[in-house]
Amino acid sequence: MTPNDYSDSLHNYLLTQEQSTDDNDRLFYCSYLLGHLSLAASTEPADCDLLDNSVNLSLESAFAVDRLSDADKAGIAALWVETARTARNPA
Repeated sequence: MTPNDYSDSLHNYLLTQEQSTDDNDRLFYCSYLLGHLSLAASTEPADCDLLDNSVNLSLESAFAVDRLSDADKAGIAALWVETARTARNPA
């Protein structure tokens, strides 16, 4: 899978989750991750692992300064893991 295809798959998964949830927390997590994913993808990483690393570093940096609850940080991190796993292993 090319990094561009992977980025598209990640993006589409998050959009689908965002559009299909009634959970306000999950909606927030999707929106939060979409922003970080867009920034990471804009650097046009050479491979999928570099894209993952870029998003992870972006999240770590943001978590250090954003006023998010521990529950929100955990929810965002869990959704990112779910999203990456799903994008790498599509049904």
